[in-house]
Formats: sequence, C-alpha cells, structure tokens
Amino acid sequence: MSAKQNLKKLLFIFMIILVIAIPVVWFYLYSSERCLTNQQTTSQIMLASCGTEDLGDVLSKVRTAVVYITGKRVSTNPPPSDDILFAPAALTGDKMGSGMIIDEQGYILTNYHVIADTTNLKVTLFNEPNKTYPCKIIETIPEKDLAVIKINTGYFLQTVKLGNSDMQEVAEEVLAVGCPFSLEQSVSHGIISDLKRTVKIEGRQYVDLIQTDAVINSGNSGGALVNMNGEVIGINVAIYAPTRVYCGVGFAIPINQAKMLVMKIQYLKGES
Repeated sequence: MSAKQNLKKLLFIFMIILVIAIPVVWFYLYSSERCLTNQQTTSQIMLASCGTEDLGDVLSKVRTAVVYITGKRVSTNPPPSDDILFAPAALTGDKMGSGMIIDEQGYILTNYHVIADTTNLKVTLFNEPNKTYPCKIIETIPEKDLAVIKINTGYFLQTVKLGNSDMQEVAEEVLAVGCPFSLEQSVSHGIISDLKRTVKIEGRQYVDLIQTDAVINSGNSGGALVNMNGEVIGINVAIYAPTRVYCGVGFAIPINQAKMLVMKIQYLKGES
C-alpha cells in the first residue's frame, strides 16, 4: 500500500473520530454547565425558603399548647397606675386571658396579673373548646408578672417549645397566639419592633420587654409570642393603650426571663 493511500486512510479514521468525539464533548460540557446552573438556582431557592417559613406550619407547632383562662374577679379596685398609656393585656371584670402548656402533665405558664385576685379559675384547651378544666395556682412571681397554674386532664398534653429570646433580632417575623376579647385561639402576624423596652404598668416596672407590631389586645396576656421556628420567645403581656385597644404597639416578656421558673416546674413539679 502506498504512502498516499495510508495517509487517506488515516485522515478517514481521524474524521470518523471527530464526528463521534465532537457531539460527546459538547454534550458533556453542556450538561455540566446546566447541572451547575440548576445547583445554583436550587441553592438560591433553598436559602430563600429558609427565611420564609409557611405560617401555618409555624402555628401548628404551638397552637394546641396555648390555652384560654377564665375566672371570677375578687376585687374590682384597680391597682394604682403610673402611666395610663400602658395597660396589661388582660380583660377586666370576669378576668380572661391566655396561657401556654410547659409540661405534659398540665402545668401552664401565664402572667400573674391574669390570675391575681381571681377565683374559680378554669382552662379551656384548643382541642376541647366545649369543656373547661378547674386549675390550681402552683407558683407566682408577682414582681416578674409570672405565674404557673395546673390542670388535670388524665392524659399527656402537647407542650410549647421554648426558644432563646436573647438570640432574636429586630425586624424578625413573629406570631402572637392568644384569646383577645375572649376570641379563643386568635393569631396575629408581625415583626419584632424592639428588644429592650422598659415600661411601668400599674405600679410594676417591666424591663427589656420585646416590642412587636403583631396585634395584641386585652385577653392576649399570657399567650405566646412565637418565632418562625415555632418556638416561644415571649409571653404577651401589655399594650400601648390610650384607648385599651390595639395601636400598633404590643409587648411581651422575653421567655428567657421565665426559664428558671419553667425549669423548676419541669424538674421539681412545683415543689420547693
């Protein structure tokens, strides 16, 4: 075979290799680029979704552990008030407020002003709206406006999960869950407006309250302020109240201020 024929044969083989190789290389490069683009897009979507939780999922983590508290007020004489612009978020008369279950055996955290000077205390659960449970007062810390009461249901109850109020930041989203104006299991949505508000309400000074624009009204006292992980970060306590209704400013006691009390209840079951 002549050298010219050998050259033609080699060129023919080379052309065949190119015909096969070019599509393979192109497909590989295109697929890699597309995969990288998809990974970047997916990563971006995942990151965005982490900051925008479904509010229904958030609520489902806490709602059945928020309760409705009623009772008969013993004294009708209001305590002295140093600032008429701020008021506890509890109803007057036959007192009505909210609370949250912190132990599966029926221990409930609420505000002291919800149960103070009140008899015939009763609790209504989310999943039993037509039934009330009598309760007893287990522990009170009036200076911190905190109290724990207990009901006996005969079965274990769902509890709230406590977050870390020191780790929250201004402008983070929150839900306020409670029973304003006796409207049981009402939910409002807003943001944290401030983390260090100190106000005096009816002779009691509250330090480093969480301020929120989530709607809080009379009856919300003792209810839960919840972050987007479904964790309780505050106990709804008061409102800016020239008219005793929502004006865009509500307050909650940081849950970290109540954790020593909660730990005592959980580990000692209220016993000293």
